[in-house]
Amino acid sequence: MGWVLATRVHGKGYAKEAVRAALAWGDENIKRADSALGRTVCIIHPEHTRSIRVAEKCGFKELLRTTYKGEPTILFGQ
Repeated sequence: MGWVLATRVHGKGYAKEAVRAALAWGDENIKRADSALGRTVCIIHPEHTRSIRVAEKCGFKELLRTTYKGEPTILFGQ
């Protein structure tokens, strides 16, 4: 899962609302082969503190700090 919003709408709750709607849609429409192993994840650069906050508000927990395409990355999951 990923999200990007125009700077002019930052801080208005749109990202949180969109992420929650996408998660609800996924829960309704995507069948996981093994619900014990199925998981929704997102990756966020450590400097993107607002996105980290959105992820946490939507129930994501930090799973791993790693690199992606040579950049530091945090993997979050539910």
